Amino acid sequence: MVRATIGAGFALGNPLPALASARPDRSLAAVAATRGISFGSAVSAKWLDNEHFTRLVSRECDTITTENGLKWKYLEPEKDIRDGAPAMALAKFAGRSRLAMRGHCFIWNHDQRMPAWLVEMTNKLPRGRKQSLSRRMWRHAAYLGRTFPAIRSWDVVNEAIDPRNGQIRHSAMHRLMGERFIDLAFDIMKAKAPKAQLVYNDTMDWRASPLHRNATLHLLDRLLSRNVPIDALGIQSHIGNTLGKPRDETGWRLFLDEVAGMGIDIILTELDCSDRNIDDPDPLRRDAETAAFTKGYLDLTLDFPNVKQIILWSLTDRVSYMNRPGYPDYKRRPDGLPLRGHPYDEHWRPTKMRSAIADALLAAPQRL
Repeated sequence: MVRATIGAGFALGNPLPALASARPDRSLAAVAATRGISFGSAVSAKWLDNEHFTRLVSRECDTITTENGLKWKYLEPEKDIRDGAPAMALAKFAGRSRLAMRGHCFIWNHDQRMPAWLVEMTNKLPRGRKQSLSRRMWRHAAYLGRTFPAIRSWDVVNEAIDPRNGQIRHSAMHRLMGERFIDLAFDIMKAKAPKAQLVYNDTMDWRASPLHRNATLHLLDRLLSRNVPIDALGIQSHIGNTLGKPRDETGWRLFLDEVAGMGIDIILTELDCSDRNIDDPDPLRRDAETAAFTKGYLDLTLDFPNVKQIILWSLTDRVSYMNRPGYPDYKRRPDGLPLRGHPYDEHWRPTKMRSAIADALLAAPQRL
């Protein structure tokens, strides 16, 4: 059982509803395509030598996201010294497997997630004197556009908003330029990747508090009023954060309706469902809980036809970032068991979540 009541909407702990599930021999990408939706997963270059994993990704996905390979912090850890090998390996794998590729991300509005040398340089600049920083941004974007021209979609700015207060997160870039660092980032990527979809990506969700949702709507409204070239909103969808907690399905629907009214698409960019809030140690019962929760989220969210793509942040529990050594202790299970929350388990076997995703896709309205 979960550790707290989660309210009405759909029941957890009960068997998944009897729906006409997709045939198991059909890939999730093929099921999604019947509704005009794209489907994929983030991929780490560290797993490209594992044949089980690469076969699974090639079979189930039509798109991959570069998990860490294109984050500026890892791509250029030292000033003027790039390590593009992991990202290039992902690009080659995508090409061989005929997969589209998403770039994640150009700017992350979080000092700890950006190159330390860039943050240090920016902090030394007087407020408003942005030339040194903007030159670095143009230079970095030029490298990305030149080296990875096949990328069809970019998370241009990631997590600009502080979810604790709904304000733009204070960072070196924000101190120097104010909110206009977002405008500059999109204008630069529009120039250097003119054919790519440009995405603002953030963590807003269906929790009871509307603070982050409302802040995102206000930010999008301001950016669009300034003609910032945003094509889509990325909703990360780490929905395990809300499992066992109060949520606001009506507020979530209203939020999605407001975004649709702005005329921009939506991508679920990092979908997974951690089971850390489920007390039951039995893996099959935990999988049933997360599958039901995932289906409820997708049933509601996919009801909006401008939701055009689903990207998982891990395809399997085996490769999941949740079970890596650096994952924070406070996000792990109190009983110490490995976290579950993906369509495939640690032995490459499909979980109930896979069926839940397929059923939600089949129930979604057709995209034009």
